Amino acid sequence: MSRPIDPSQQHDASQPVDGSLTAEAVKQYLLANPDFILDDDDLISSMSAPKNASGNNVLDLQSVMIGRLQHKVGQLRDIQAELIDAASINALTRDRVLVAVLKLMDSKSFEELIAFITEPSGLAAALDLDTVALAVESKADVPGLGVRGLRILEANGVDALIGSGEPYRLSAEINSNPGLYGGSAPHVRSEALVRLTFSKSTPPGILALGSAHPEQFHPTQAADLLEFMGRVVERAVRLWLDLPQNV
Repeated sequence: MSRPIDPSQQHDASQPVDGSLTAEAVKQYLLANPDFILDDDDLISSMSAPKNASGNNVLDLQSVMIGRLQHKVGQLRDIQAELIDAASINALTRDRVLVAVLKLMDSKSFEELIAFITEPSGLAAALDLDTVALAVESKADVPGLGVRGLRILEANGVDALIGSGEPYRLSAEINSNPGLYGGSAPHVRSEALVRLTFSKSTPPGILALGSAHPEQFHPTQAADLLEFMGRVVERAVRLWLDLPQNV
């Protein structure tokens, strides 16, 4: 048989347990800081939605809670979609670069290599770009300068286009250089310029990747795949022209 409960031993929720905090004090604090609960995600997530009720002294947080949670769910879905899109784009770019490298390695001559790099059906198509150009600074004794498709830059032209000592330059919303892209220049709205160093005995060059999309390339992009493509082009040119390996 259960013992009767002594009313004097029952805990009054309005009274402090340790003498420092009362329910009334909490109430007064919340009244003075009405956004305290709504701004605390942990409190919101731990609360159960109250039933609708009438009365001047009843605060119905249900619609507020649901609205906040729906907003957060929407934000999470947007972030998830952006991550999926970014992953898909990166994977597509990586796959395209790998396919492009394999096709480039199939070139049977230096002329065929330059044609693949510079013709619309070659590297540009493999990378899903609008145009690709290959240019080197002028030097009379450089082999291969007479090959069709290879563009010539004046001395220090690479530094002028990319920046002194810079390995690459990514640009959006541009008016492109006709000296690089020729007749395709009016269509190029963004570009990636990659410095090419073939050997110590030859002048530098540029691999120019152009897109009609104004933000296909932009300065905040990661450029590791672009640099990799540049290194492959360097080695292919070096092999066909029998240039020194030390660069």
